[in-house]
Amino acid sequence: MQLRGILFLSLCLISLNLFAQDSTATKIHLEDVSIDFLFNYYEQDGIHSPVTGGQGTEKLTNTAPSIIVNIPLDTKRSLSYSGGFDYYTSASSDNINNPYLYADHVSSASANDIRVYSNLGFKQKNKDKKTSYGVNMGLSFEFDVASVSIGSSYSKQSRDENKEFSIKGSYYFDSWKLIYPIEHRNASVSPLNSDQRHSINLSMVESWVMNKRMTASVNLDLVSQMGLLSTPFHRVYLNNNTDALDSKIELLPSFRFKVPLGFRYNYYIADFLLLNAYYRFYWDSWNVIGNTVQIDLPIKVKNFMRIYPFYRFHHQLAAKYFAPYAQHTVTDAFYTSDFDLSGFASHKFGLGLGFSPLYGIFHFKSKNEKRNNMLKSIDLRYAHYIRNDGLRANIYSIAFSYLIKR
Repeated sequence: MQLRGILFLSLCLISLNLFAQDSTATKIHLEDVSIDFLFNYYEQDGIHSPVTGGQGTEKLTNTAPSIIVNIPLDTKRSLSYSGGFDYYTSASSDNINNPYLYADHVSSASANDIRVYSNLGFKQKNKDKKTSYGVNMGLSFEFDVASVSIGSSYSKQSRDENKEFSIKGSYYFDSWKLIYPIEHRNASVSPLNSDQRHSINLSMVESWVMNKRMTASVNLDLVSQMGLLSTPFHRVYLNNNTDALDSKIELLPSFRFKVPLGFRYNYYIADFLLLNAYYRFYWDSWNVIGNTVQIDLPIKVKNFMRIYPFYRFHHQLAAKYFAPYAQHTVTDAFYTSDFDLSGFASHKFGLGLGFSPLYGIFHFKSKNEKRNNMLKSIDLRYAHYIRNDGLRANIYSIAFSYLIKR
């Protein structure tokens, strides 16, 4: 399915390219087709895998190439496509069939799988009313879950274009293959009573251009999730005050409501230096409370080159259903030993490097030499992530932005 989608997209781009070469008589100048190629590599390690009850290897790698395409159909309408895949290996997933019961346990070879996803969107502008609306749909598949999403968006600018309000709504439907830990299979009754998840997201953003040097925005998200919110192959070990460990399947409520509230502030300190500051407050119905602060400092070294150091700090309080390895009791109605729901503090910092000359990096002329396609920019980025529960990660990214002139 993904291959067919990429071939279809390629044919569309070729047709657009040929059309632009032959239609010299048109009086309408269309905006350029933009294509962004992204590649991310992520690696992590830790000692609190939820697959083995809150202790055990969290070693994981993920290779994720993707593409984002925006095609203006005319001066008002545009079509967008994004898609890619994630190829990941996970030692903890391999332990679904190998419970972490003994101190001398050694993980076997890492499990691996692929997630494939595609998203298609349409947007239309009304320049007179300074409004725009859009619709989108997406598909995602991996070994244990298939997801379908639909969404719509609306935005409106002020008359002077210094203010903008946008609202976006999305619905996600996930269907899970219930893969249980090996010791909980072949039961007469399924431990979990649902294999579906429904998510509804509503996002609102208000942004302002305050003056030539300063912009700001505030965003509010309302997220409602219903259905299967536990992960079927996550274990929880109960404390029975005996030497025998009682293994259970993670059990969480079938409803969760999330409210992230964010503030963004951008200020040109000097012609060569920009401050990007961001703060987010998070609360949900499971009593997870989080605070996040991020600062980026893009620095223009040359007219065509910039570097941007960044730092992000996050602190959160644990969900009321969380307890570490072998700390839950039989009286608990819900239980998880997933340290993503624990209380922790984390730091993420790194450095980016961007090249974006005014007339592009490489140029590719058409046969009639009236158009000049170009590789517009290249961005490199590295980030290191540490969490006070022992989790460590490295993220490597590269992005290419290409323009097809019309």
